[in-house]
Amino acid sequence: MNQEKMRIAMVGLGPKGLYGLERLLANLAQVDVPIPIEIHLFNKSDSFGAGEVYNPAQPPYLKMNYVNAYINMWPEQDPPPAVPHPKSYVEWLKLHEDEFPTATEATFSSRATVGRYLAEGFNELVENCPDHISICKHVGDVTGIEREENRYSIFYKALADGSQIEINAVYNLLIATGHPCINDAELVTQDRHIDFIYPVDARLKQVSAGSKVAIKGMGLTFIDAVLALTEGRGGVFHEDGRGCLVYTKSGMEPELIFPFSKSGLPMIPRGNTFGKSSLAPFYFTQESVEFIETLEGKYDFERQLLPLIEQDFTVVYYSKLFSGKGLKLEVLKDYAEVEFQIENFHEQFPDIPRFDFHRFLEGTLSDRELNNSTLEFIQMSIQEAEIGIEKSAFAATADVWRHLSDFFNELYSFGGLKPQSQKTFLEKYAGHLNRITYGPPIENMKKIEAIAKEGLIDFSFSKNPEISNSSKLTRSKNKEEQVSVDFLIDARIPKIQLHRYAGPLYETLLEQKMIIPYVNRLEGRLDFRPGCVAINEKGHPVDETGWAIDTITFTGTPTEGLTYDNDSLSRKRNDFVSDWARNLTQKLLLEEPETQLRLNSI
Repeated sequence: MNQEKMRIAMVGLGPKGLYGLERLLANLAQVDVPIPIEIHLFNKSDSFGAGEVYNPAQPPYLKMNYVNAYINMWPEQDPPPAVPHPKSYVEWLKLHEDEFPTATEATFSSRATVGRYLAEGFNELVENCPDHISICKHVGDVTGIEREENRYSIFYKALADGSQIEINAVYNLLIATGHPCINDAELVTQDRHIDFIYPVDARLKQVSAGSKVAIKGMGLTFIDAVLALTEGRGGVFHEDGRGCLVYTKSGMEPELIFPFSKSGLPMIPRGNTFGKSSLAPFYFTQESVEFIETLEGKYDFERQLLPLIEQDFTVVYYSKLFSGKGLKLEVLKDYAEVEFQIENFHEQFPDIPRFDFHRFLEGTLSDRELNNSTLEFIQMSIQEAEIGIEKSAFAATADVWRHLSDFFNELYSFGGLKPQSQKTFLEKYAGHLNRITYGPPIENMKKIEAIAKEGLIDFSFSKNPEISNSSKLTRSKNKEEQVSVDFLIDARIPKIQLHRYAGPLYETLLEQKMIIPYVNRLEGRLDFRPGCVAINEKGHPVDETGWAIDTITFTGTPTEGLTYDNDSLSRKRNDFVSDWARNLTQKLLLEEPETQLRLNSI
């Protein structure tokens, strides 16, 4: 008897969508009797598995910001992947040693190479699908989803010819749309405003040689934009024999690039951290937090959590300083005893500056000589990153948040901070913690240094300048100092902001009340709206009463605000798809007339 196939849809097939597909196929492989299924995959481009961030077609100078050893698309959990020989990224690189002879677990790859690994993993999943599971790929923008009784219709605009296509009778949805492609909807239509830089070859093509360019944002995307406008246009780097890079112009670059951000601070570069010893969190731990009194389960970040975080930063910094002097800092539960040791240290070595957590986090660049002081900071941070986290107090301290953030995510997720405390964390601290911890590889920051020394980057307006409608940057502390630019590039990664610009797909979901924006509430306090979809801990959208639509699941960027730090290839951080795949498989079994079907081991 022919059975009608159940339809599952996944909207967004970058890494997060890929992880969902992998877990679903792994769970379905454990079923005794085959369940006929159609899995419909929707992606904006034909880069299935990699998405645009890791598109294999992008230039090789766009680099990862963590080493190869941390990358693995296959989880180490049950049920096992439904492919014969799942390979970690390092294992995959060894198979392609002729192409990547210098790659090791401790080196940084291009995003294109990682994208190729992800795309090949996706193809392997498709090729190993049994006959009763059909994979249907759709390339285009999903513009709407409609619900009728217990099924969904998905509408998308095909990339190939612009035609509007409908897929109906969908039983269950996984939405992994990733980052939106718009930062500022009001400016996106202006000719000389570039609101999103990827793919760099296409988006930055209009920036003419010899023009003046302002770049908003000084993070990883800023680095990608600068390299696309220089190395991507034929400029070359060579070593000067002293470990520094020298840039030689091609003549196709802009005349000047003016980066700027709210803080005006560049990111701190990263060396290899894999396999390096580090001091385990001692103060910001579950044991310490258990004694903190919350208000309806919510913490005050600055008053209750930040002091513990600051203590962990401080002991790592001084542990390295002590070690450099042949001493050992005894890390004790009573922090006053640690402070006593630090005081004795400074009495013994009065010329060594004291560690100031807030100065470390927020920076201390000179406003008068902003260009020179920024370049000096870049050079210093490169030098410390090359010394490495085992010996450099600066580099080791910059690495601390990486070890604290998993536990912080547990406390933060699903309204763990008071509403205005969450707002304070996101606006005042999150960007700085990201800047010091998740910076570029040393090689790419050396490139920025070389380009700046060649006179193509001017940091004079980098600290929160005023921007006029006529594309003028004005230094906020000196109204007479201005520069006019020909192009304004927004090099920030857009976040989902349902209350500001939802985009076509999310607008339809809002209109049909399938989703609502999340609001962090606490009685008697001001609300806070981070911009994400309101979901429960399984990723299902919920309404004001908490009632969930359990046939829709969100993962990745759409959950940012209820979760923390989704910009990662981690399989463990904010993992909604493992439960989704397991629960969906069980529901599919219940839909089958053969009720004795069961899972072997889920």
